[in-house]
Amino acid sequence: MADIQFRTDLYRGTASYYDRFRPGYPPDLVEDLTRRSGADGTGTLIDLACGTGQLAFALHQHFGQTWAVDQEAGMVNLVRAKAQAAGVDSIRPVVSAVEDFDAPPAGFDLAVMGNAFHRVRRSTVAANILRWLRPGRCLALAWSEGPWHGSAPWQQAMAEIMVWWRARLDAAERVPADYEQERAARPDADVLTAAGFQVDGRYEFRAVHDWTVEALTGYVYSTSVLAPPVLGRAAAAFEAELRSQLLSCEPDGRFRQEVSFAYDLATRPA
Repeated sequence: MADIQFRTDLYRGTASYYDRFRPGYPPDLVEDLTRRSGADGTGTLIDLACGTGQLAFALHQHFGQTWAVDQEAGMVNLVRAKAQAAGVDSIRPVVSAVEDFDAPPAGFDLAVMGNAFHRVRRSTVAANILRWLRPGRCLALAWSEGPWHGSAPWQQAMAEIMVWWRARLDAAERVPADYEQERAARPDADVLTAAGFQVDGRYEFRAVHDWTVEALTGYVYSTSVLAPPVLGRAAAAFEAELRSQLLSCEPDGRFRQEVSFAYDLATRPA
């Protein structure tokens, strides 16, 4: 079964929103991944489809060097600016699609991807990462829930608004319609096993996050489906409707979510 191809411009124009409004991975997850992966302050980390570097910055202190790779130049430029502002010289930002990246074989001690494995050609990327890792080293696929995932009235209202606006702006087809069915038929674990990984398991962590209307709007602007270039001149109308619907559910403007964060760990056999 061939991997589904996603378009390459999905996150164009989202970098500042992604960096500001996406909740960071909780410290418990970072600590657990550090321990399970055997990170000891040396070696090399690679953050693939890194976005604005949430995982790269959370983990870099546990490695001698970190590569942060993304096909969207805006994301990589922001990673570079953040590293310079923080005086971190161990992070190496690179503009490249994961599928096209030319990395040294057996050159990395941990590979990570955050909310991205479903958007790459999974079989190709899994095989590449296996080759890039040193024997006995790990790949972690990290995940987090969006704010509309839940049963609270404000979450249901937000989900409905996003569906309606995607249809209004003819943006429903930005993401392949059948990618979820393809993943259900061929789960990530099967793809990793076929590539030669030993799948170790999933480790989940939950954290409470309080949103505001501004933060929820910013999160939407960080997505591939309603990014600023998609909304264009309709942004003001979208913001007004989202604000109205959210505040009708929670008039105090406080939107609490228990967010699920998780990572799937797999190892290149020694």
